[in-house]
Amino acid sequence: MQTRPAATIETAGIEYSKAGFLQNHGRWLALIGVLMVIVILAATIGAPVPFSDLWSSEPQKMQIARRIFWREGGLSGGDWGLRPVRIFAGMLVGAALASSGACLQSVFRNPLAEPYLLGVSSGGALGATIGLWLQPRAAFDLSVPLAFVGALTASALVYALGTTTSGATASGATSSTGFASGNRLNVNRTGGGNRGVLLLSGVALSSFLSSLMALILALSDSANLAQKIVFWSLGTLTRASSSQNVLLLIVLCIGMTILLRSSRDLNALRMGDEEAQTLGVDVRKLHFRLLFAAALMSAVAVAFCGLIGFVGLLAPQAVRKMFGGDIRVLVPAAAIGGATLLVGCDAIARSVAPPVELPVGVVTALLGVPLFLWLARRS
Repeated sequence: MQTRPAATIETAGIEYSKAGFLQNHGRWLALIGVLMVIVILAATIGAPVPFSDLWSSEPQKMQIARRIFWREGGLSGGDWGLRPVRIFAGMLVGAALASSGACLQSVFRNPLAEPYLLGVSSGGALGATIGLWLQPRAAFDLSVPLAFVGALTASALVYALGTTTSGATASGATSSTGFASGNRLNVNRTGGGNRGVLLLSGVALSSFLSSLMALILALSDSANLAQKIVFWSLGTLTRASSSQNVLLLIVLCIGMTILLRSSRDLNALRMGDEEAQTLGVDVRKLHFRLLFAAALMSAVAVAFCGLIGFVGLLAPQAVRKMFGGDIRVLVPAAAIGGATLLVGCDAIARSVAPPVELPVGVVTALLGVPLFLWLARRS
């Protein structure tokens, strides 16, 4: 296929900024500033000891504070404290889910697409549940690889069910929600599919996968395992660890690299599959790369922290209002927004009804469902 220069892809009817970071520097500073404030509040709110004990003259108080807020050995090293590990996990998981959401919304050209709603997270959760069920019989932990297989399989199924090759067009790609930079596009079913079919397919698939999870729980002969899976499935950061954070960081870097390297093609894809193909974009390979990246990030997040929904819907929608639809700006901004959102929701979950700690997935659902209904009504 004859290709055109990258500059043609960038300027083919898509508004973008060559110096987006500089022109929007005030908004970037505001976004990063909000993240820093939320991190500081999350580190101190609901703690069993005051933050000032880090500088206490009493060695016992200082040691306890270090185990919570800093490192056991202080500047000399040691394991990281409980709060830094948990906050960093929240940032990584939030960034992964928000980036996945922005990716899926671009692939399906649907502002309502999100890993949780499309069944991608449920596929990862089913794989992780099978891994936990097999853990006593396996030589190593199968949760992460099986979660990835489940998420990738769910992505492929939703893509197959929600799209057709008839070449017909479906009404509507978004306008008032700010998706696709406010321009009304004709959505080719080859890529974007019918929005109603896509969402119904995702909801149906998610329900089916949740039923399979319930079946595994019913067949489990371990009450402890069943209780752990039920609490984990609601979404929680209580199991966060430094080793998990390292793997989360690696996976996030891989996924973000794939998305950013594909950003020009994604910008072209926003006009439709046929238009993108005329610009030299291999749409099938692009879809595979993007679904792979979204499934990878969602799967690892689900395997470690359970089902945390609507982060991939809330964060991209918020930052799209601030920065527009250029993927090169949207993806990193959504990652920062997702990190801020999940860390803040986790702080709320820990402090709203102490000493009881709510699952963070409950808090994100309480925030996300009203936005989803509002967007569904408008679009």
